[in-house]
Amino acid sequence: MAPIKQHNYNAGFTLIEIMITLLLSSIVIGAVFMTYSNQQKTYISTDNLADLQQNLRAAIMIMSTEIREAGCDPTQDSEAGVVTATSTHFRFTRDIKGHTLAPDTRADGDVDDTQEDIEFGFSTASVDTNDDGIADAGIGGIGDLGRQTGGAGGFQPIAENIQAIEFNYILESGNTVSNPNSSQLNQIRGVQVSLLARSSVIEQNFTNTQQYTTISGTTWGPYNDNYKRRFVSVTIMCRNLGM
Repeated sequence: MAPIKQHNYNAGFTLIEIMITLLLSSIVIGAVFMTYSNQQKTYISTDNLADLQQNLRAAIMIMSTEIREAGCDPTQDSEAGVVTATSTHFRFTRDIKGHTLAPDTRADGDVDDTQEDIEFGFSTASVDTNDDGIADAGIGGIGDLGRQTGGAGGFQPIAENIQAIEFNYILESGNTVSNPNSSQLNQIRGVQVSLLARSSVIEQNFTNTQQYTTISGTTWGPYNDNYKRRFVSVTIMCRNLGM
């Protein structure tokens, strides 16, 4: 009688099977990681752009509200008006507070109270040493835009990561000028503001080739770099000037 043949069913996996399993696992894990990494980069990029947009929106809201009050002089005694107007800075006064009968709520005939002398522009001259409205590369190419109130108020930033700013002015005649002379200051009736914000982080696999044109016709860029940007321009009419 022939002997019964024994079969060994506990041989386990072969080396080839293990290698195939490891290869497939590596492919799946790699795909999952790439998907997560791409989603993370997209989230960060979107978040940075949202911050830029929010900065610009807040800056424009503040500037629009206060520039409209340039020259506010209810008593006709304060001589409020435009103090300095260049392509990079705009300074004006307004009489909006200080009356003894209603502290901080009514004009008192002067512009010596806080928040009555306002200047918009880059935070310091060191941000834009040649005063061309473009933040210097030596400080990273971006700076804070803000308002200088003088006295105890000092500089108050209203937008960060600003690469370039420009003020352009509408005169009583309807003509526009970027750097009005001293005789034209009392002819200003509106201010056109252009702002360019730039992300502080580099975007991989992205090249910014866009050119940005201000209201006056000045062009910024193309920069051909890896930073994303947001540009905004607005015209603000000064309802108290020329009255």
